[in-house]
Amino acid sequence: MLALSSAEVMPAPLLDRVGRIARGLQAQVEIFLSLYEPDILQTLERRELLEERISARIAGQRRELERSADQLRDQGLNVRVSVRWDYPMFEGVIRQVLRHRPDLLVVPGIRTTGVTPRTLAYREARLIEACPCPLFLLRTPEVYSRGDIVAAVDPLHALETPQDLDEAIIGAAKTLAYALADARVRIYHAVTPLLRATVADSPGAQSPSAQEAARRASAEARIREMALRHDIPGDCVRVEFGRVEAALPVFAREARAQVVVMGAVSRSFPQRALFAHTAEKILDALDCDVLIVKPARFECPVGAEPAPAVPRPT
Repeated sequence: MLALSSAEVMPAPLLDRVGRIARGLQAQVEIFLSLYEPDILQTLERRELLEERISARIAGQRRELERSADQLRDQGLNVRVSVRWDYPMFEGVIRQVLRHRPDLLVVPGIRTTGVTPRTLAYREARLIEACPCPLFLLRTPEVYSRGDIVAAVDPLHALETPQDLDEAIIGAAKTLAYALADARVRIYHAVTPLLRATVADSPGAQSPSAQEAARRASAEARIREMALRHDIPGDCVRVEFGRVEAALPVFAREARAQVVVMGAVSRSFPQRALFAHTAEKILDALDCDVLIVKPARFECPVGAEPAPAVPRPT
């Protein structure tokens, strides 16, 4: 099943992409909206009136979403609509994922009326951190053409990623490529240059350039072995020096990528802050959609029980 976390405005190109992916995967679609309007709680005092107003808002939003659902149904898809009063928004979306266990969560990252860049970045960052299933961020308004799918891996585990995550990234890239009429998959890795302070300077140690060359050779050998195992041609492998937050967006533009597939793991502070900063810079610089994949043993930090729809009296 493919879950679409709805924005209030879903333009036709976005629905076209969702429909194309769902048809390629032969997936049922659920359009879901996590709804919360604190102004209602602040202006109405009687609990009965609050519950009546909340029910009316949910019903109204469901009618709006049915219009988008009908556009997907016209593409031959099986679509259902769900609206829940839940907050904060990203936790409401995650709880819906925990209820229905979709194979993919699709989230529009296109800026709409009333959504500031800061709010959008916060929502994306929290969903990346907490979503237990693959997360597809639709970040551009264009309809898909014949572009590549870039699988960004980390074979040297410089960011301490689990070893199975690279396999999951490549597998997800191939599945998405199949859904998009066999788009080409390319594997990419940026070997982070060594800090000179970390390079050994003891007698007999390799020179900094030799150490970096050895790291690049090791990364390329591992990636080519993965490419061979996944039937990806050698000319679709790119390994180069550079910081990933700068180098990956440049390569994605060069490849005219439709989607970049990346991995994410759950981290504690301060590692979480460092990783989120890197991920935010990558997302800001990419000009395409992004698919985020989690390792098999990922544990969701969001609880399954929602907050009460109407605050209990104190």
